Amino acid sequence: MKNSLFRKAAVGTFAAAAAVGLSTLFATPASAHSAGPAGKADCGVNGTYTVTWTVSNDYNKTVDLTNIKINETGETHAAISLAEKGKSGSSSSFTTTYAGTTSKSLTLSVDARWSDGYTKSFTSRPVQLKGDCKTTEHTPSPSPSKSPSKSPSPTPETSKSVTPPPPSVSPSPSLPVTGSSSTLPMVGTGAALIAGGAGLVFAIRRRRNVTFTAE
Repeated sequence: MKNSLFRKAAVGTFAAAAAVGLSTLFATPASAHSAGPAGKADCGVNGTYTVTWTVSNDYNKTVDLTNIKINETGETHAAISLAEKGKSGSSSSFTTTYAGTTSKSLTLSVDARWSDGYTKSFTSRPVQLKGDCKTTEHTPSPSPSKSPSKSPSPTPETSKSVTPPPPSVSPSPSLPVTGSSSTLPMVGTGAALIAGGAGLVFAIRRRRNVTFTAE
């Protein structure tokens, strides 16, 4: 009787241990399948929210992600294939933008299917937009308008007094010369003849006087 009870207890214990071992064996690989969707919001200097969404393969098999959607806005993204965990291409990111006044909680959901046939849907933690993203860019104050520079007016040339030339003195009119110019030598000849005649008369008279005295 005791041996029978002991056998039953041993069989029960073994069965329980085997069940726990088998469940652990099959549960561990299943729990490692994760696409890890996550999002982070940033307020840009232009007053716009930019949300960066990231999906990552945390399993050593390739995975295809489909039905990628932002649940609250209905925005969708094209399907993505990710490489095995730890390899290049095992994660991927994309962004969505929203006005700075948007006040909403956003989540990203994906459907994942690994190359070993395992499938599962994932949803990220909420990303909160508070509607308080404002522009922080410095707007330069308008520079004072400058009146258009006037081109300097041409300086009038200093008038120079020009001394007028002295009036030309017209020569006083000379009396017209009448008669022929040949009269001058004739006058001279006449004067010479008169003088010669006077001298001749004087000489004759003197001779008479002298002769008379000698007698």
